[in-house]
Amino acid sequence: MAAAAALLVPVVLVGGRATAAQARVSVSAPAGQCASEDAYAPGGGTDLGGTPKRFKYADTPYAGARFDGCANTLRVYYGGYSSPHYSYYEVRYTYPSRLGWYSWQLRMGEYRVATVDAPARGDWNFKVRACAGAIDEAGPGHCTGWSPQLFLHAV
Repeated sequence: MAAAAALLVPVVLVGGRATAAQARVSVSAPAGQCASEDAYAPGGGTDLGGTPKRFKYADTPYAGARFDGCANTLRVYYGGYSSPHYSYYEVRYTYPSRLGWYSWQLRMGEYRVATVDAPARGDWNFKVRACAGAIDEAGPGHCTGWSPQLFLHAV
């Protein structure tokens, strides 16, 4: 979870809240300037449809993401696994003005959503996999392959 602290924005999970190092910053957009933007998979993958669209490869979790300028949130949709063989999802992401990949380790479930409040504006990338083992172990246990990498321009 140390990587989530590097995110410097709160991360809200369905059924709970994982807080990061910085307090929530409320920023509201003036009327008429709200826009939503959905992530897409530039490298391909199976489009499962939905709102936002979700993408996957064979034997990987699905991933989708949407930036909502009116609510000033970024939501990452992931899931597709309920097998007892896997114990958590690993969501990797890049975000504006930071180099490298960061990780969240999140609860298992068929349909999951993680919310970033007041996200940094700019280019984000996401990918997801399901892993076996304990979240607090040194490295991931057995994991699925990565979902297609998603690109999202949050403005």
